[in-house]
Amino acid sequence: MLEYALKPSENFRKSAVRSVWAIALFVFTYAFLIFISIALTIVCGYLGVKLIEFYVNIFTLMLGLGMIGFGFLILFFLIKFMFKSNKMDRSHLVEITRDEEPQLFKMIDEIVEDVHTDFPKKVYLSSEVNAAVFYDSNFWSMFFPIRKNLQIGVGLINTTTVDELRAILAHEFGHFSQKSLKIGSYVYNVNRIIHDILYDNESYNQVARKIADSTSYFGIFVLLSDKIVGLMQQILVWVYGVLNANYSKLSHEMEYHADAIAAHVVGSKPLIDSLLRMQLANQALDMVLSYYDRKIEANIKTTNVFPQQILAMNFLAKVNKLPVKNEFPEVNLRYYNRFNKSKLSFSHLYSSHPETEDRVVKLAQINGQLKNSQTGLAINLLVNKDQISAQLTDKMFVNVNYLEEPIDQEKEDFEQDFISQTKQNSFPDLFNEYFDYRNPYIKYTESDFEKSIPDTDLGFDLLFGDKSLTLIYELNALEADWNTIDRIDSGLIDIKTFNYNGQKYSKADCRAMIDYLNSEIENKKIELENLDMKIFEFFRHASFRQKLAPEFQVLAMCYQRIAEKFKLQQVVYADLVNATSFMHSTTPFNVIKKNMVVVKKEEKKFKESILSILADEDYEGLSEEVKLRFEEYLKYDYKYFGADLYFDEELKVLFQAMADYADVITDIHFKAKKKLLEFEGQLGAPVLT
Repeated sequence: MLEYALKPSENFRKSAVRSVWAIALFVFTYAFLIFISIALTIVCGYLGVKLIEFYVNIFTLMLGLGMIGFGFLILFFLIKFMFKSNKMDRSHLVEITRDEEPQLFKMIDEIVEDVHTDFPKKVYLSSEVNAAVFYDSNFWSMFFPIRKNLQIGVGLINTTTVDELRAILAHEFGHFSQKSLKIGSYVYNVNRIIHDILYDNESYNQVARKIADSTSYFGIFVLLSDKIVGLMQQILVWVYGVLNANYSKLSHEMEYHADAIAAHVVGSKPLIDSLLRMQLANQALDMVLSYYDRKIEANIKTTNVFPQQILAMNFLAKVNKLPVKNEFPEVNLRYYNRFNKSKLSFSHLYSSHPETEDRVVKLAQINGQLKNSQTGLAINLLVNKDQISAQLTDKMFVNVNYLEEPIDQEKEDFEQDFISQTKQNSFPDLFNEYFDYRNPYIKYTESDFEKSIPDTDLGFDLLFGDKSLTLIYELNALEADWNTIDRIDSGLIDIKTFNYNGQKYSKADCRAMIDYLNSEIENKKIELENLDMKIFEFFRHASFRQKLAPEFQVLAMCYQRIAEKFKLQQVVYADLVNATSFMHSTTPFNVIKKNMVVVKKEEKKFKESILSILADEDYEGLSEEVKLRFEEYLKYDYKYFGADLYFDEELKVLFQAMADYADVITDIHFKAKKKLLEFEGQLGAPVLT
């Protein structure tokens, strides 16, 4: 059975052949450019020497040397990658040995033997929810064998069973299990080399600028070389596009092949379960790290982030009513894809990995039976799990600047505070996350509360069931698809065909598709707005029946007032963010001066909005620190730039004011929304019971 799994599929062979032809195209093109470059270097060198010999003075000497350097500069651009080494940063990793972690190494030994491949050169642990095989490479590594390293994330080990970890590692080793699969590694290496030629030009730019800055005689030759290099890049970009498209298809086939090997060596189900849970495990770890980001000012950290990851994951599972099996949440495909309602696909053009859903379907079709099952949690394989977890946690916090020596939080304190904070920052559960993505309906007037209360058969389940939530996901997907197709139409995404809802379309169909999506988006918005209005009427009806209509009206009108301000404030903030975005990248001085005119124009509206906030009783709960920072910012008319220099201290005040503004408007809106929804939750509770 394993021999059958190791045998590449027909699609894999076809993709490999196409990739080889794409490499051949690049080699031919590159060889042609090298030939032209060498010929140009020889001719320029000859002419430069002859010019110097013809008449020796400073003028002919400089021109001759510039002409000689011109040819070598172009040649250097084409061969610079041969001297570059792609060495992976290991500062976030912890290397482990067989003596330190015998149980994990024993598992790796067994998988290596089962998959018929080589043991990794070194084994590293990281904090990530991931596993990967990597190696340092350069041009010459294409011709000489390189032993690969294995990286396993403790965030992954911490959230998998032993069988699931076995399946994941079998997949990783499956990439290198047969000689015929070496083409994938070879294509990957060539792909990186071409990328370096095209886009990693720091060394070339440094050499060119030094030559140009040394004397004006050389500047003209540097400009000329830049033009020729630019032309060469255009040619290579086209070839790179061909190679990259073929490599993407091949890498998808490699993933399917590695999955097939894991399914035959360990079993389909462990790999399916781990793939589906990985998103939840990653979300849990991100939530914990975000929690500690908010604790920086309080000088609170943790010595071990991974027990907190489990707590957060189980909390998410409970909220989402996921079943627990073998001590971990069991995620099904329906839950995994609950957000993904897109009907757009591109035949593998934009990713190195296929969609998880496609992988799960193929694994289920293989239906590999569980072999040599080993019970238990994968984290318990690590003999020094506490020490390693502490090391990796320290690496995650190493760049955090605390004002004082941080206090290490106990696990129990984290659990209590995390759950409390999460509840504070969330809306009542009975709304089924509907208001996580929608704001309450606000298109009403005070007179609408005086209208008669009609009989209604609307039920809570009908308003807040999965069908209502699906409407939101569908609208988000339609808007995302519209944006992508618009980018295809404008040429920002360079593809000829795409699939929508199972049908193939060309670039010429984009305008018709955009019109269709506009219509669908508008229909979905109308449908959701009607639902929002029904929800409002439901609670107006409930408040009347429970004799709480006046209280409901006060809260609803208060929220409407703040929500309308919030919409305008978001526009003011977004306009200033867009206006200042150039400050975060290298920009020519003349462009900076021009952009500053726009910044000052948008800043005027921004300051007016801050003044209105300070005078508004809806925002009277502002902290004294924020008020003082706002008032200090409003005192001065900062210039931010002058004499070809940014004024860093002034910019610091501006960006702090922007950050405070965003926090204030978001916080006030959230509190008003939460207050209204909690009241509506109390109105809805008797209906549910």
